[in-house]
Amino acid sequence: MANHTQRSDRPESPRSRRLSEGLVRGRTLLAAGLAAAMAITGCTNDGDTNDGDTAKATVIGTGDAYSATITRTQGGVPHISGETLDDVTFGQGYASGQDHACSLADQVLKVRGRKAEFMGPGEADENINSDFAWRSIGIGDIADADFEKASDDVKDLMASFVAGWNAQLKEVGADGVTGWCAGEPWVVPLDPKDVYAYARAVALNASGARLTGFIATAQPPNAAPIDASSTSVEEGGTTTSVVAPEEQGSNGWAIGSKNSEGGGGMLLANPHFPWQGELRFWENHLTVTGDQPSDIYGAQLLGLPGVGIGTTDEFAWTHTVSAGNRFTAYKLALAPGDPTSYVIDGQTEKMTSKDITVKVADDSGKVTDQKRTMWSTEFGPVIDFPGVGWTGDTAITYRDANIDNDEFLEQYRAMDTAGSFDEFVEAHKKYQGVPLFNTVAVSKDGRAWYADTSATPRLSEEALAAYQQALDGDFITSAAADSGAVLLDGSKGYNRWEDVDGARDPGLEPYSEMPMLERDDYVFNANDSFWLANRNKLIEGDYSPLHGRQDTERSARTLQNLAVLDGADTKRLAGDDNKFSLDELQAAALDDQAYTAAQLRQDVVGRCEAVGGPVKVDALLGPAGEDDKPGDEIAPAGDIDLADVCRVLDEWDGHFDPDSVGAVVWREFLAAFGDVSIWANEFDPAKPLETPNGLVKAGPDGDPVLTSLAKAVQLMDSQQLKVNVTLGELQRDGRVDDGASIPGGFGSEGITNVVGRGGLGGTSEPVRELPDWVTDDTDLTTDGYPVTNGSSFIMSVDFAKGGPQIRTILTYGQTDDQTSPLFTEQTEMFAKKQWKDVSLDPTVIADQALSDPITVKG
Repeated sequence: MANHTQRSDRPESPRSRRLSEGLVRGRTLLAAGLAAAMAITGCTNDGDTNDGDTAKATVIGTGDAYSATITRTQGGVPHISGETLDDVTFGQGYASGQDHACSLADQVLKVRGRKAEFMGPGEADENINSDFAWRSIGIGDIADADFEKASDDVKDLMASFVAGWNAQLKEVGADGVTGWCAGEPWVVPLDPKDVYAYARAVALNASGARLTGFIATAQPPNAAPIDASSTSVEEGGTTTSVVAPEEQGSNGWAIGSKNSEGGGGMLLANPHFPWQGELRFWENHLTVTGDQPSDIYGAQLLGLPGVGIGTTDEFAWTHTVSAGNRFTAYKLALAPGDPTSYVIDGQTEKMTSKDITVKVADDSGKVTDQKRTMWSTEFGPVIDFPGVGWTGDTAITYRDANIDNDEFLEQYRAMDTAGSFDEFVEAHKKYQGVPLFNTVAVSKDGRAWYADTSATPRLSEEALAAYQQALDGDFITSAAADSGAVLLDGSKGYNRWEDVDGARDPGLEPYSEMPMLERDDYVFNANDSFWLANRNKLIEGDYSPLHGRQDTERSARTLQNLAVLDGADTKRLAGDDNKFSLDELQAAALDDQAYTAAQLRQDVVGRCEAVGGPVKVDALLGPAGEDDKPGDEIAPAGDIDLADVCRVLDEWDGHFDPDSVGAVVWREFLAAFGDVSIWANEFDPAKPLETPNGLVKAGPDGDPVLTSLAKAVQLMDSQQLKVNVTLGELQRDGRVDDGASIPGGFGSEGITNVVGRGGLGGTSEPVRELPDWVTDDTDLTTDGYPVTNGSSFIMSVDFAKGGPQIRTILTYGQTDDQTSPLFTEQTEMFAKKQWKDVSLDPTVIADQALSDPITVKG
C-alpha cells in the first residue's frame, strides 16, 4: 500500500486523489472588470495609501435597511463598521462578494446538487456523483425546513449577509465579479436559505461531506450497475483520504498569565487548511457602533458570516480539528434474499428509498436527466465502503452527529457577540454547536481554556465493550478504524446511540461529559486527542473514546508543540524566564525546528560516519500502476556513498527554513523508512512525553538507518538533485509558476509550521496542475514540493499593555483572483516570516487605509 496514506500530516498519493484536484482550465478577466475590482477593494497597482486625512466615504447603493462602511488596509483586509450587527453583516457580505464571490456561488450549487446541470458531468462523472450524494444526504432540504424554525437572530444574520453579497453582485454584474467564475450563468443572486444550507454543510466536514464518493455509488446488488468510471475512489485504494478530514490540522496555543511576559493572556492561532477551494479563511474586522457595540477581528471560512477564529478586547480563541469521531458506521446484516432490508435484534427492517433526479449538461449545453434510487436506514444513508461494498449479505450505513446541528450558527453568533470570556465559554455550554473542532481560548486576564465540545456520538458501555472486542479481532472493524471510522455491528440494537439529558440532540454526548481544562500557564492542541493539553495536567477520566483516546502516542508535531510551550526546546524560544513576549510567540510559531531531527540527528550522523564503505540499495521504482502493479525503474540497484550526506546532516541545524541545507535529505531519509519505525523504543503510556525515543538499531537484515540514508541519496540522484540542495529551491508556492519559497514542513517530521500538498475538497475552482509524486514513498515531484496546503490564517494576540496587540498572516491572501497582487503578497510575506500589525483603533485604520472608504447601502 502506498505510504502516503500511512503517515499523519502527509498528503495522499496523486492516484488516490486525482479526481479531486481538477485540471487547469482557461479563464479570462476583462481589463475593465479587473480595474473596477481593484478600485472597489482599494488595492492599486502603485501601492498608494491614504495620506492620513479623514476621507469621505463613497456611497454605493441605495436603501435604508442596511448601511456599512468598509475600509481596506494592508493585504486588502476589510474593516467593516455599522450601527447594528445587521449593518455590519451586510457589509461583510458585500466585501466577501468582492473577494470571493465565486466560492460561495459554487458551494451553493454543490449543496443544492446542481453542479452537473451547469458544469457538465465532470471528470469521471465527479459532478454527477457530487449532486447525487448531496441530494441523498439531504442537508439542503433539512436546512430549508430548519430555517423556517430558526431564531430571528439567525434569520437576520443570513438575510443581511446575503443582501450584502447580492448588492455587490448587482453592482458589478455576473461578468464583473472578481475571480474564476466571471460571466458564468450560475452566478446569480442568492437566498438567505442558500447560505444557511451551505453553513449546515460545512458542519458535515468530518462526516457526511467526507463520504460523498461512497454515498453516490451505493446501489444494491440487484440494481443496474453504475459505470465504474463514475466512482470517485479507486479500486484497491484506501479510505483514509475520504473518511478522515483531509489535511485539516492546526496548532492552537493559549498562554496564561503565568507564562506571559506581560501578565495578560496570549493566543497563537495556526490552522493548517487548504490554500485553494472553499476551506480557505477570509480575514476581516467587524465593528458595531450602536446601542449594542462590539468589536471583533479574525477570520472566517469563505462564504460564511461572522468570525470563526478571532479576538475581541476581552478574549481570543482558535480551533483545531478534533481527533474524535463525528459519525459511526454500521455493518448491516441483510435479510436473506432481500438486500434492501436489514435485521436488527432479530427483527427485519425495510430500508427507505428516495428517487433522485439530477440534470446533466453535455458539451453542447443540452441538459438531460439522470436518475438513481438512493437508499437509507435508521442510521442514515447506505455507503459503498471500499473493501465491503453492498452484497447480498452486507451493507454499510452511517449516522451523522452533525446532520441536525441547527445550533451551529447560534453558537458562533453567541461567541462573536459575547461581552466577556465567561459569556464566550457559556456559549459552548448553551448551544453545543461546535461541529468538529477543539477550542483553545484565552481571556484578557490570562485564563487559558481548552475544550473539545464538538459533536460526539453517545454509545452505551455495552456498545463500547463490543466495539473494543471487534477492534482486537475483526479485520474490517480494525481497517475502518485506521481510516478514521468507527464501524459498529448494525445487527445489535445496543449499538444505537444513547439519549441522555443535557445533550444538544438525541444520541450525543452532553456538555457535562466533554473534556476541558483551564490553566494559568498554557493549554494547547495539535490535533491529537484531548488527553494532553498541558504537560503538568493530563485530562483523564471517564470520557468516551469517541472523543479521542487516552494513554496513546502523541504525534511528533504535538511533542514539538509541547517542547516549545514548556521550555524543553533547545533554543529556549520563550526565553530563560519561560515567559513569552509577543515577539517570542511569533518566532516560536514559525521556528520550523523538526522534533525528529532534534531527537535523532546526531545519532544518525554518528551511525553514518561509522560506515566503512558504500551501502547497497535495490532498484528505485516509480509510482505503482493499476492494481498496484510495480512501477517503472527510475534508478538501478547499486552502491551508494554516504560521505556527502553525513557531512550535510552534521552541519544542518535541524530546521526547515528556505535556506536550510539538510532539510531535504532528512525528509527523504524519513520517507525511505516506509512502514518501519525510526524509533528504538516504542511509546510507553507511563512516559507519554519521553517516548518513543532513541534511534532504531540495526537488525539481522541490515541497518535501516543506513539503508534509508542511501535510498534518500538514490532518489535525489535520480532527480539530479545534490544532497546540499536548499529546501527553498524545492518547496515553493504550488498555486503559481515560480512561486515563493515556503518555510515549514510535514507534521510527521515534527514541525509546528505545517505546509504541504492537499486536495481541493468540493470546489470547482480551476487550479494549476501539479505533477505526480516521483515514487509512492515520497512527496517529491519533478516540480519539487509544491505547497497548496498548511499554515493559513496565522494570528498572534497579546493582551499585555491593555491589548489586544494583534499580528497576522493570511498565507494565501484575501482573493481568489490570480491576476491581483493580493494573491501572492502575503505568501511572499510568509516566506520571509513577516507579519501584519493589526489595529482596532479607527484612527489608525484610517491612517493605514489603502484607499478611501466606501459606504454600502441596501
